[in-house]
Order: sequence, then C-alpha cells, then structure tokens
Amino acid sequence: MSNSDTPDCDSGRLYREEFKKPLEEIQEDIFFRADNFEGEAWYGDLMLYMKIGVCQPDPAHIPELQKALKIMGYHTHVMENREKPYLMPGDSCKPQKKEKSR
Repeated sequence: MSNSDTPDCDSGRLYREEFKKPLEEIQEDIFFRADNFEGEAWYGDLMLYMKIGVCQPDPAHIPELQKALKIMGYHTHVMENREKPYLMPGDSCKPQKKEKSR
C-alpha cells in the first residue's frame, strides 16, 4: 500500500478541517495531542497557556491559537492590558455595575 492510498495522517493536517470552522463550532477532542501542533509558529504560546493558563501571543496568531486550545479543551477569551492582547481562561465577562447604596 503506497502513501497515496493511506489516509492523510500528517499531524499538520489533522486539525486543518477543524480550523475552517468558526470557533463556536469547534468541539473538544480528548484524544488530540498538543504535539500535533508542534510545527506551528504559535506552538510556544500553546504550551505556555497549557502550563500557566495565560499567554501573550502575536495578535495574528490569536484565532488559530484559540481554535487549537478549544480542540485541547481550553475555552479562552482575549483581554487587552496596556494595548497588548492576552489569552485568558473562560468566557469573556463584562464588569458589573455597582449599585449605589441608599
């Protein structure tokens, strides 16, 4: 059986179909390994996020990195601090307005 007869098992191709979907439609894959993303420019940010739960990726990499993290089971949102984007855990939350006490 030649390589052309086997399914495309290149780790760089395993997630490309998922990356075509909007972030909201991507599902977690408990069997997917982080090292499948090893050749990506944002791989270091992925590993950092998985270790400490936050990272400051290149803004151009944020969409793909969020999709990769979602495949790995991490839900993220972008938060800016001093005009620099950070990936943070969980869904974005809006600050609550404090009611004035009477």
